[in-house]
Amino acid sequence: MPREKLVAIQPRAPQARRLQKGMLEYHDFRSQRDAAPLRRQIDELGLWQSQRLKDTHRDLYQAPHYREGLDFLLEDLYNPRAYERRDEDFERVFPTMVRLLPDSVLAIAADLVELNLLTQKLDRQLAHVLHHDLPAEALNRESYAEAFRMSADADQRCRQIALVAVIGANLQRYVDRRSLRVALRMTEGAAEMAGVGELHRFLTRGFRVFREMQGVDRLLEQIVRRETWVMEQIMAGHALPAELPEDIR
Repeated sequence: MPREKLVAIQPRAPQARRLQKGMLEYHDFRSQRDAAPLRRQIDELGLWQSQRLKDTHRDLYQAPHYREGLDFLLEDLYNPRAYERRDEDFERVFPTMVRLLPDSVLAIAADLVELNLLTQKLDRQLAHVLHHDLPAEALNRESYAEAFRMSADADQRCRQIALVAVIGANLQRYVDRRSLRVALRMTEGAAEMAGVGELHRFLTRGFRVFREMQGVDRLLEQIVRRETWVMEQIMAGHALPAELPEDIR
């Protein structure tokens, strides 16, 4: 969607205005990002970080009732790789969203846009440091930690972790609403025809995974505690931890 069309919409609800503001910031960032010559490095970094997350939380992956929910949290939210189609879908349906959805649901969308924007900014900054400031270093636990410290502050990283927990908790609030499940099933074909299939698949998967999984609150608590500890270790000058201590598990 052209930027001027996003600007022309005049939402009244607070979360709708927050969503619009986030989408405008994201729109501008995407324009700058697409012109940057770091796409390959950012993609490689994303794959490396995805594997790191799986290694860090391997014990949780071994619990069958957590596996798919953990994939959703870590791959769809915390470290999304296939975000471009979903981002474009958000822009395309924004006018309809602010007209039909309640403010509480728009808050989830606003949080998701903020998380995507923050994650991509952090990844671009980190990739820039690895490529320009540490070009002779292979990507490993030591070089990653050094680039992590050079590229962002603790407040940005804490906000990223907190947003994952907030979005997960808010999705959980809606998973038992039968009307939403029925609406998602009924609109699958229409979403594909309207060109917003990726967004529809994201929402459908999120609601299904959270409805089927037991102990979502416990899982979110564990992810936040563990990732906060990992971040604190790095910011204190250590390499990326190879494993978690027992008192953090």
